[in-house]
Amino acid sequence: MDLVFAGVGVLLLGAGLLYIIVRSFEEGILWGLLTLFGGPLLFVFVAMHWDESKAGALAFGAGLAVLFIGGSIWS
Repeated sequence: MDLVFAGVGVLLLGAGLLYIIVRSFEEGILWGLLTLFGGPLLFVFVAMHWDESKAGALAFGAGLAVLFIGGSIWS
């Protein structure tokens, strides 16, 4: 069962991250490169462009929650 939580959590994290990166490239090539390679700048982009990246940020957060809940239940 813990593998299911891990799989779902990782899929949500990946989908949210991919969504944010795609939206940042739509905003501009510099934003895209900064979010792809700049780590914490991804969160700066989300904060500055919340309307465009809200779905990705929520999916990312849901993935973290699933991983955390799954890890705390099955540990």
